[in-house]
Amino acid sequence: MSGVMPEQVRWRSGWGVAAGLFVAVFVLVPATFAVQNAWSVPVPRAISFAEIEPVATSYWLSWALTLAALLTPAPLLACVPAARLIAVGYLLSASAAGALLCAMTVALAFTGLDPA
Repeated sequence: MSGVMPEQVRWRSGWGVAAGLFVAVFVLVPATFAVQNAWSVPVPRAISFAEIEPVATSYWLSWALTLAALLTPAPLLACVPAARLIAVGYLLSASAAGALLCAMTVALAFTGLDPA
């Protein structure tokens, strides 16, 4: 016999994984570009490895704060006992996919192949 009573409903983590991937893929990069436009963040120039220039702190903050804002549903969902598995799935998938997309987009900006 499991610890879950029949009248209790526990959501599965798959819903959180799907939501986290959707948010990371379709919301993170456009939201970061919108934040950068609103803050007038200077976009780094394409550089060669021989001439590395400092990048504005606001550029890194725009990526970090946007990713942190998109991860805020996880602790809010964790407050609901039935949705804790969703929170874990969302947190893991959104942070992993989001960090990967951030790294890829920043790398494209530094090599001069960025979409903006």
